[in-house]
Amino acid sequence: MAMQVNLSVSLLITLFGMGSWVAINGVWAELPLLTSKLPEGWNLPTYLVLIIQAANIGPIVFTIMRQYKKDMASLRYTAYIILLLGFVAAILLSQFWDKEVEMNSKKSSLPLLFLSFIFAILDCTSSVVFLPFMAKYPSGYMIPFYIGEGLSGVMPSLLALAQGTGGDTCYNASSNSTTEGPRFGVDVYFGLMSLLMATSGVAFYLVNNLDISLNARYANIRSSSPHAQSVEQEESPSPEDNVSAAVDTNEIKLTNIRVYEVFCGENRAELASIKWSFVQLYSVIAIIAALGNGVIPAILSYACLPYGPTVYHLATELALLANPLCCFLAFFVACRRPPILGFLCSVCVVIASIIIYTASLSPSPWLVGTTAGSVLIILLNVLWTGCISYIKVNVASVLQKYGENALLFCGIVTQLGSCIGAIIIFVINLKTNSFKPC
Repeated sequence: MAMQVNLSVSLLITLFGMGSWVAINGVWAELPLLTSKLPEGWNLPTYLVLIIQAANIGPIVFTIMRQYKKDMASLRYTAYIILLLGFVAAILLSQFWDKEVEMNSKKSSLPLLFLSFIFAILDCTSSVVFLPFMAKYPSGYMIPFYIGEGLSGVMPSLLALAQGTGGDTCYNASSNSTTEGPRFGVDVYFGLMSLLMATSGVAFYLVNNLDISLNARYANIRSSSPHAQSVEQEESPSPEDNVSAAVDTNEIKLTNIRVYEVFCGENRAELASIKWSFVQLYSVIAIIAALGNGVIPAILSYACLPYGPTVYHLATELALLANPLCCFLAFFVACRRPPILGFLCSVCVVIASIIIYTASLSPSPWLVGTTAGSVLIILLNVLWTGCISYIKVNVASVLQKYGENALLFCGIVTQLGSCIGAIIIFVINLKTNSFKPC
């Protein structure tokens, strides 16, 4: 029987999910201003992508500790640390974002890059912490969580839209376009970002302490015994632990299985159908992560800035707005079949290929200086972001029924795919100089 979803718990989980990527998304949303003010210029997105992938050391260390030192890798306490450090780093960034350091006779925005690295470690680690934590709850709460993750892009986007555009217009853009300065400074923007982190932290505290939230966990344990096995053993005894202990272990179903057992366990032959589903779902996640977190962010400035900073601004912010809207769409139009998700992934690859080709034409892409060209590149980026957001929430909803371990591997595959995509686009740009600023 389907579980009812409590509206208050859903709201708290949404606000908690907002803290997953709000820090680094805040930096991305501010790129139209940062690229015009910092010495790295158009190369700043590429540097950020590499920094984010280097930050995958965070989830790697946590995953190892989770497997071998589980008592030292509590999901709950690690989430608290992520949210607290993100709050502190955002405050520091508001004060030091424009500080420059001279290295080898070249100026570098080392403070911003370093704090962005801290953001990246925290947000990358959240992929292998927040998702497994959500295995404690019924699957109906997975969509609010992903809506919250979408809000981690929307809220910085709204702040950036309110701030307004800035910077220089590319010489290929319309000659009679003008650019006004921002309504408030970058320091104020990152100060507001710290408030978003604080909001997410308070929501997570309430998720762990309010009765209505704890009751949702208990109900999940009673209705699905496999999830009782995913409750953290290191946490102090609570009524939840008592319920977990009372579950009959003989009733454990297939949904409690570990991903390793599906591929390498003694009963892998009996789990062939599950293995094939995992292969399809994890492949889809790896592809959209490689493109969405590695490739497209690194070259989007080359695809958009020839049309002007306002176009780049709108392409970035409206795409972030599309994220939670498409996650919310999964409430009404769910897609749980791996072949269909694979088809949607193919559509994403086609859209991404068009964006990449447009970036390779910089500084003179098609229809530059025209309204049609500006609208087209904005629309492509919005469609791309919305499509991958819809795919991610549906894949996670399918994997959630297999418990914490399946979601942990979802986070691992996401970060691995992102890393591979970032390395590929960096090598291409370094060796071939395919993407040229104007």
